[in-house]
Amino acid sequence: MARSRPSASSKPTSKSNGLTNAYLCFYNTASALLRLWILVRVSLLWRAQGNAAVWADLNLIARWTETLTAIEVVHAITGLVRAAPATTALQVAGRNTIIWAITRNYPDVAARETAYSLMLMAWNAADAVRYLYFALQTGTGRVPSSLLWLRYNLFIVLYPIGILAEARLVYEVISPSKARNELYQYLLWFGLAMYFPAFYVLYGHMLAQRAKLGKPNNKKAL
Repeated sequence: MARSRPSASSKPTSKSNGLTNAYLCFYNTASALLRLWILVRVSLLWRAQGNAAVWADLNLIARWTETLTAIEVVHAITGLVRAAPATTALQVAGRNTIIWAITRNYPDVAARETAYSLMLMAWNAADAVRYLYFALQTGTGRVPSSLLWLRYNLFIVLYPIGILAEARLVYEVISPSKARNELYQYLLWFGLAMYFPAFYVLYGHMLAQRAKLGKPNNKKAL
């Protein structure tokens, strides 16, 4: 997950801090525009032609968009942003498991299930807001109150939608997975079971971040 600035322990010089903010502003702006484009494209295709058209048109760009977010784990590990590496890695790994191990390996399921479109809309709506928030924060140091509200409230609805859509896709590939490897189904059942603790950890983390808004001393640090 992208964050606004490097940790205090890194103690960057003014020049390095300026370069860091410029890089993060560019990264978050480009990511926000890409996510917004995917969101609009998915919404229009789904409404006009259905889920199969969404899969056919966007599965490659959606897959590589998520794959490239692995760089955010590097951002967190190196202290470039103030994010927990473990939480960031869990989020990135979770999404990439869905797009590489599930939808890529079982395209018939992804093309058939509306859950695929709902998942993409939930992911990209949340991320478009998140990246835009950090782009403005690193670029200008100021964020409109409306965007701040969206950043810390929209996920309350979108995150459960995304999780349920992911779980639906995993469940739907259990039966066809038997033809590939009889043991694979048990791995999928295990993965499905892991959604409950993963949801608890990640949703709880985001609720904790949201709670900081109620603390005046922490508003500028979010």
